[in-house]
Amino acid sequence: MWSLSLNKIEEKLRNTKLLVIGDCILDRYFVGEVSRISPEAPVPIFDLKETYFSLGGAANVAANLRGLNVQVELMGVVGKDEHGKILKNLAKKQEIGIKGILESASRPTTIKTRIIAQSQQLLRIDKEERKPINKNLKKKFQEIYEEILDKVDGVILSDYAKGMFLSESFCAWIIGEARRKGKFLMVDPKSVEWKKYEGATSITPNLKEFKQTAFKENLPQENLKESAEVLVKKYNLDFLVVTLGKDGIFLYHPEEGAFHLPAQAKEVYDVSGAGDTVVASLSAFYAVGLSLKETLELANIAAGIVVGKVGTKPVYWEEIKSFLKENSMEGG
Repeated sequence: MWSLSLNKIEEKLRNTKLLVIGDCILDRYFVGEVSRISPEAPVPIFDLKETYFSLGGAANVAANLRGLNVQVELMGVVGKDEHGKILKNLAKKQEIGIKGILESASRPTTIKTRIIAQSQQLLRIDKEERKPINKNLKKKFQEIYEEILDKVDGVILSDYAKGMFLSESFCAWIIGEARRKGKFLMVDPKSVEWKKYEGATSITPNLKEFKQTAFKENLPQENLKESAEVLVKKYNLDFLVVTLGKDGIFLYHPEEGAFHLPAQAKEVYDVSGAGDTVVASLSAFYAVGLSLKETLELANIAAGIVVGKVGTKPVYWEEIKSFLKENSMEGG
C-alpha cells in the first residue's frame, strides 16, 4: 500500500512546479529500413521513411516532468538557429516554460541525430559546442534563476557536459541558492568532479559514472554501499541514487541505509534518455511527499516503462498508473 492514494498523488503532481536547468539538446531521428548492402561499398543502404525531432538532455527531463503532469520551467542555452527555434517550439507545445531558454549567436544548438532501422540504432551523429557559457549569458541566467526559484518547489540540475556547468563556481552558486531558499536540488551528473555538486540533495549517476567517480576518489568500485556512504558524507548530500540499467536502481541514505530494487522493464528497446526519466520522476515523487522508498519504486517503474520505447520519449503518469493496476500495486 502507498502512503497516498493514486488520486492524491496525481493531484499533488498537478500542483507541483519544478525548475530544470542544464544542457538542452535537440534529438533528431531518421527512421527507415535496411534490406540490402550497397554495391559501392560494404555498407547498408538506409531507406529513409520518416524524420522527426524530440526534446533531449535537460529538455527531455522537462518533458518527463510534463508527462507526470508537473508544471515545469526550463533554463538552458540554444543557438540563434533553426534548431534552436524547433527546440523552443517543441517545449512550448508541451507547455514547458521557456523564459529561461537563452539564445547565443556564438554556439549552435546541440543536436544529436540518430539513424534507426527496424527499431535498432545504426548510427548517432552529434553536432555540439563544448565550451563554457560566456559571462554575459551567465549573468542573465543568474537573474532569471533568482526570479524563477521563488516560484518552484525544487530544482533539477541536468549536466550533460556541453557547457552550462563547466564553470564550477556557477554550478556551486546554483546549488547554494536553491538550498539557501529551502528548495531541494537533484543532480544528474556527467562530471566525475563532484566537488561542484557539493550540497545537493541527491546525485543520480548511472553505474558507469558512479564507478568513474569512485575510481577517482580511490574508493571500491564494486562495493556500492561502502563508496556511496563515503561520497554522501564527503559531498554533503542527503542521499545518493545509482541507476543500474538492467539491474534496477540503488539508493543509499545515511539513516535509512542502502536498498536495491530490481529492474521493472519487460523489454528493453532503447536506453537513451532513461537517466532523464529517473531524475525527473525521482524529483516529482519526492516533491509530493512520498517516502524515499516509495519515490524510488515509482522512479524505477518509470525507467522500466521508458526503456521499452524507441527513441528519447517521456514517461506518462497514466502509464505508471496502468502498471500499478496491472501489478496490483495500487494505493489505498
